[in-house]
Amino acid sequence: MATYSVSGVGTSGHPTGYPTVKVISQVVDFSSTTNATNDVFEVLSMPANTLVLYAGLDILTADSAGNSGTLSLGDGADVDAFVAASTATAGIEVTRARAGDSQGGTTSIGYRYYASADTIDLVNATGAINAKVRVFAVVADCDGHGDGESQVVTYA
Repeated sequence: MATYSVSGVGTSGHPTGYPTVKVISQVVDFSSTTNATNDVFEVLSMPANTLVLYAGLDILTADSAGNSGTLSLGDGADVDAFVAASTATAGIEVTRARAGDSQGGTTSIGYRYYASADTIDLVNATGAINAKVRVFAVVADCDGHGDGESQVVTYA
């Protein structure tokens, strides 16, 4: 088995036209809706070829409806991919642990790649609530960047 060493990496750098990682967010004020158990709020739109590095909740106003409401954050494939049944208590931010983390188990990944367009969804898991929540995601656009470029490093 041969090993090809790369050179030119330090001088080629990252092309200036590449996008940067971004944080997107949206506020959901449950007091402005008549929500019920298992209602799904499609909060953030994810274009095709988007990598979500991290997503979570920031509870801006605690739930005071008295229905023991919990929130999950995920998508159509996994309703709690990012947050699983979290009580809407002010001042907390909750996210899933990475795979293999003792708190999240081996099925929790805490990140997702969307090959086709999708949404990140907030699910009112147990009972109507009146909390105000900011949903956020750290995302990277992976759509075709560099596809037309030529090799800028050498291998020997």
